[in-house]
Amino acid sequence: MRKMRARGCHHRAPAFPRPRRRLGVNLARRSPAQGLNPAITWVPRRASQEIACSMSFPGGDGMRHSRMRILPVALITAATALASAASAEMTEDTCSALAEFAYPDLRIEVAEFLSGATIDETALPNHCRVEGYLEERVGSDGKRYATGFELRMPVAWNERFYFQGGGGTDGSIRPAVGVNTIGHPPALTLGFAVVSTDAGHNLGDRADTSFGLEPKARVDWGYNAIDLTATVSKALLQAAYGTWPRYSYFVGNSNGGRQGLIFALRHPNQFDGILAQNPIRQQTRGHVAGAWSVRVLAERAPTDAAGKPIFTQFLDDADFALLTRELTAQCDELDGLKDGVVDSARLCSPDFSALECRDGATEECLSRDQIDAFTLIHEGPVNSAGEELYVPFAYDAGSDFMGWHIGDADAFPNNGRKARNTSMHNVFRDPPDPDFDVYGFDFDTDPVSMNAAAQFTDAASADLDAFKGAGGRLIVVHSMGDSGISAVDTTRWFETLQNRYGAETGSFARLFLLTGVRHDRTGSGPHVFPGLEMLMAWVEDGSAPDHRSVSGGTPSRERPLCAYPRYVTWEPATESWGCQE
Repeated sequence: MRKMRARGCHHRAPAFPRPRRRLGVNLARRSPAQGLNPAITWVPRRASQEIACSMSFPGGDGMRHSRMRILPVALITAATALASAASAEMTEDTCSALAEFAYPDLRIEVAEFLSGATIDETALPNHCRVEGYLEERVGSDGKRYATGFELRMPVAWNERFYFQGGGGTDGSIRPAVGVNTIGHPPALTLGFAVVSTDAGHNLGDRADTSFGLEPKARVDWGYNAIDLTATVSKALLQAAYGTWPRYSYFVGNSNGGRQGLIFALRHPNQFDGILAQNPIRQQTRGHVAGAWSVRVLAERAPTDAAGKPIFTQFLDDADFALLTRELTAQCDELDGLKDGVVDSARLCSPDFSALECRDGATEECLSRDQIDAFTLIHEGPVNSAGEELYVPFAYDAGSDFMGWHIGDADAFPNNGRKARNTSMHNVFRDPPDPDFDVYGFDFDTDPVSMNAAAQFTDAASADLDAFKGAGGRLIVVHSMGDSGISAVDTTRWFETLQNRYGAETGSFARLFLLTGVRHDRTGSGPHVFPGLEMLMAWVEDGSAPDHRSVSGGTPSRERPLCAYPRYVTWEPATESWGCQE
């Protein structure tokens, strides 16, 4: 089992990060109406650190290994006072008492004990559900904001903390049950305490991106709210159970995957292990790719009476099936076996010119415009000088291209998601522009207006020195069939990571690519793998995620899960699947 040293401590203990400067206030100046004990006062940072370092953390090996914020004496006092009567298990009384938990700028809305609860027909263990709000305020736009969260704590806690990542632009508190990798049970049912957050805004409609017009709400969504949520959650766990979490994990997909990378980069001491799936690493440039898709299709699609393009009348499901069959025919054997299935999409670079209609043919063929549009979208956006503005997209036989780019309705504005997304207008432009028309995007000038937003939203850096130094473990998984966020972007970032850390990269970070799998982690390719189990084994037992398999798909099959840069290949000598670099 790995041992960690707390920074600034003179004995072996959990790795404590430095306290947030914003907590350095005199709590005695706050009134009881603000939810704080007026008798609790701030102590100097050094004193609070010494108290944190002097706390005992008994565990199976004599020490508790946990990621924890150094909390000021005020918070430690409040937490331990509530926990003094608590046992290692959650009780109804302990749960109810959490309604009075004192913490800076926190209001507990709900503290309820749930027995016999279910979600999606899955029985949940008896647990305490806490709903709280941090930093409630009225924004500069006159709307109410706060970082809302839900923390669920099981009666029988396994002393592990699970942060359930968000999605899209967040804006709602999803049930904190520990949504896991596909095919695996919710983490709450495994004994984890689980938290989720709205990431700093709740406007009633997740499609409402107007929070991007409020400066602090943008930053909260970008990186601040998730850190606040993780920190208060650990304090609540200590209050409820009388002990800090032994291990802390983050699991997320899409924007949740981005949040995982943000934690590794900005808040490297919060989690022992992070599973980042399909991370929207470069939100800003990803939206440039979306605008590129809209431009490519709008220039070629038929229009309605108002002159608006109708993408579904340009490329339909039958056309896409034809493209997919051709892609499969050309790339099937790249994995070493001709079996009608593409298992190594990263090697696939098809030429669709053979599908072009000739000599008056109209069946089982495509127009030049259709072929060009499909190809240009996959090649990614460029400016007038031909300079790359994002990255290409992988050609994958199981991609979700139609949903992201074409849509399922017959007229504007119900074209693909790329055409309907308003977050570019409100969140990723600086200054925000609610009236911005994506159909008029200028690829020479508009990308510059998104550079400022990249500072608070993107996970662009490959500097994981602090995360690596703290003993963190990172597993990144990206679906090659993800037509919303390019897997190529993730692989390029990981290659930068490899260039920086060389052979040491694999000691703390691994990348896995799933062929035939979409952004939502389902698809025709194998997509069921024990992600959380892999992460726990690596963090707690030092067992790196090798020799694992992924299963499922259509047809259902099992393939090895190959760590990048290795890829799946058929080995004729052994008549089995393996990994090759």
